[in-house]
This record gives sequence, structure tokens and C-alpha cells, in this order.
Amino acid sequence: VSLRSISTEAENLCSSSQDEVEELRAEMEEVRDSYLEEEVYQVQELRRELDRANKNCRILQYRLRKAEQKSLRVAQTGHVDGELLRSLEQDLKVAKDVSVRLHNELESTEDKRTRAEDENETLRQRIIEVEISKQALHNELERIKEVRWPRLVHGCLVLSGEIFILACLFYAARSLLEKRFESH
Repeated sequence: VSLRSISTEAENLCSSSQDEVEELRAEMEEVRDSYLEEEVYQVQELRRELDRANKNCRILQYRLRKAEQKSLRVAQTGHVDGELLRSLEQDLKVAKDVSVRLHNELESTEDKRTRAEDENETLRQRIIEVEISKQALHNELERIKEVRWPRLVHGCLVLSGEIFILACLFYAARSLLEKRFESH
């Protein structure tokens, strides 16, 4: 095995490992960015739903106060008129409808929150997997450096020793040839 092929192989392996580390780093940043974007969107959506629920609560509080005022009037006068009764029935129907709608919105929000938590957990697991892969590649790169670099250095030393021996033999042969030609 030549020094050049060992060196080329080591460089290719290092380059390949560095490329994989960069790809994993880019993928990890992409996952993190999408995770953050999704969280921001979910928080905004939950705030909108909370605002709607607060508005509905204010409406119900207003209607409750009106119903209490009407109830006080009935208690004070002891007289229930038809319009007041219809108004109370209408308020009761609206309150029931709003209650059902709020309950449905609450269930929907809870489902969305649960899904968001599940997605967040999946993304956290993916980030952990990417981190583990990144660390494994880094460890492999270090191991390759530790294992192959000494072999490469040893190969260089052996090769340089062989070159030195060949150079010595060449000069010795040259000296012998020069001496032969001088003696003729």
C-alpha cells in the first residue's frame, strides 16, 4: 500500500465524515427552526382562542348581570310579565348555546395542545437522535484519525527509510561505477 493511497484514503474519509457532520448540523438546525416556528404558531393560535373565550365570558357575565337585575325586579314586584319571561328564556337558551360552544372550543384547544405536545416530543426525540448521530460521526472521525494517522506516519517512515536505502545503494553503485571507469 503506497503512502499516497493511504493519504488519499484518509483525506477522503475525513472529508466524507466532515460532510456528514455538516449535513447533520444543517438538518438539526432545520428541525430546530421548524420546531420553533410551529411553537410560535401554536402559541398565537392558543392566544386567539383564549381571547375568544374571554370575550364569550364577558358576554355571559353581562347577560348574567341583566338576568340577576330582572330576577330582583320580579322578586321586588312579585309580578312576572310575559316579556320578562320570554327574555329570560332567550337568555337561558343563549347561555346554553354559548356554554356548549365554549365546551367544544375547550375540547378542540385541548386536542390541539395534546397534538402539539406529541409533535414537540417527536421533534425533541429527533433532535436527540441527530445529536447522537453527530457525536457518533465525530467519535468515528477521531478514531480514524487515531488509528489511521499513526499507520500513515509509519508508512511514511518506512517509505522514507526505503528511499534512504535506495539512495545509499544508488550512490554506492555510482561510486563503484566511477571507480571502474577511472581504472580503465
